[in-house]
Amino acid sequence: MERNEERNGRVQLEFTDKTQPVEHTAEIALPDYRSEISRLLWVRPIFMPPTHFIGGGKADFSGPVRYNILYTGPDGALYSADSEEDYAFSVPLESLADFDMSEGIALSAELCPDAVISRVTGPRKLSVRCRMRVRVKGYAVKNLTPHLKGDDEKEDDVRRLCDMAESGRVLIGESERFELSDQFEPDAGEGELRLICANGSVFLPDVTASSDTVRCRGEAVISVMLCRESSSKEQGVPFTAVRRIPFEQEVDVKGITPECDARAMGTVGGIDVTVEDGRVQLNAQLSLHAEGQTEEGVLLCRDVFLPGSRAECQMREEKLWRAGSCGNRNFSVSGERSLAELGVPSDINVLYSFADAEVKEHHTKGERAALSGEMHCHVLYSREGEYGVAELTVPFSTALEKDEDDISVQCCVPVCRVSISRDALRADAEIQLALRCSKSSPVKILSEATFVTSQPMPRADLEICYPTEDDTLWNVGKRYGVSPDVLAAANGLSAEAPGEADSLQGVRYLLIP
Repeated sequence: MERNEERNGRVQLEFTDKTQPVEHTAEIALPDYRSEISRLLWVRPIFMPPTHFIGGGKADFSGPVRYNILYTGPDGALYSADSEEDYAFSVPLESLADFDMSEGIALSAELCPDAVISRVTGPRKLSVRCRMRVRVKGYAVKNLTPHLKGDDEKEDDVRRLCDMAESGRVLIGESERFELSDQFEPDAGEGELRLICANGSVFLPDVTASSDTVRCRGEAVISVMLCRESSSKEQGVPFTAVRRIPFEQEVDVKGITPECDARAMGTVGGIDVTVEDGRVQLNAQLSLHAEGQTEEGVLLCRDVFLPGSRAECQMREEKLWRAGSCGNRNFSVSGERSLAELGVPSDINVLYSFADAEVKEHHTKGERAALSGEMHCHVLYSREGEYGVAELTVPFSTALEKDEDDISVQCCVPVCRVSISRDALRADAEIQLALRCSKSSPVKILSEATFVTSQPMPRADLEICYPTEDDTLWNVGKRYGVSPDVLAAANGLSAEAPGEADSLQGVRYLLIP
């Protein structure tokens, strides 16, 4: 006889945590109506959240990436173009055989672009190679109820010694796409308005869990670089307009409740900008992704007992995880470097900037977790009618409320202002972190028990046991072949927690029925 009973031993466990390099390459051809490329200034990749498919021992991820290209044309003016490509990568998944796939898999992928290498290959052609690091964490449900084998046991006769444990559960919502619109009129000036480029970030300071949804309140921060052209099509001095468009959006996350903690990440995809009669109309597509986590109680079996049988037990260790901090937080960062250090002339004009950030280290600081990383500001400047780019790196650090074993974090810089101060480039920015933290908690559980019928030992009609300090109601009952609840009833005791050290507190002797 063999059976595998469910006794509230189902728990969500982490089955994979992989970080691997991924490379995306693209050959981009600009339309014929675009100006030719004389000098490439930057190529900025914007990866939209991936969808995934699991099968064949691996997870396949795919999604769109938008490359924002800024360059100067043969006339010396600034131009930009966007090219949307598709990216894909796979991550091997092992050790799924022991998990129950009927409840689905929670899979989280974090993409962090590392380096972009681009090369102009023709008047309107360029090749792009983007290296990035991908971290994939996967969770699935596992049944930790022990496997029982034997000959004559009856289900109702088997007694289990269980401990209540707390274990984490992560819940992940699919990305939602929606559109935001804004219209504005730049300061008056002479000449016809012309769009150069537009980029955006999502600022999410308010993320709260509700019933089956995560509510996100924030802003889309859109930077639009424009210029005015004279009647002879001569480009004037470019200038930047920053628009902050508020929104409130819900992301469906099945199973999440108001008691859960949640984090959310956002990406600005395509930005459509039109200029007409001195007014600027912009439409931006946003994508949101939300995750929540909570804790749930689970009964874990550490011993079994069947009257009239001897149990041969096998134990194993499982690594449960406890939910830690989860949410969005933002903080201000400032830093500067001299123009001489950056190799930049002293008489430049800063025209445009954007930034990205990355957490590089996690270490313990007292009883708290400390995060440190770098913010990279990309700056476009002009000097005597010529354009150049510079990169300003600013270190940052922040501390969490408590120490954590594992920290999953995604960074963005929704606001970045770069100015010239005392012959130095100064960056003032707002960094946002979307955090989900956890602590591992190894426990020993009973994995398998085989019952072997034992010969009954001759006993007197009434037997008395004098328990030692280490005895519990459970091990005394098991020693004498008496169910703990029967032993408790015969002695006027509670059998609610028979394995606890105080289950026989104050008891001098026990009557063994």
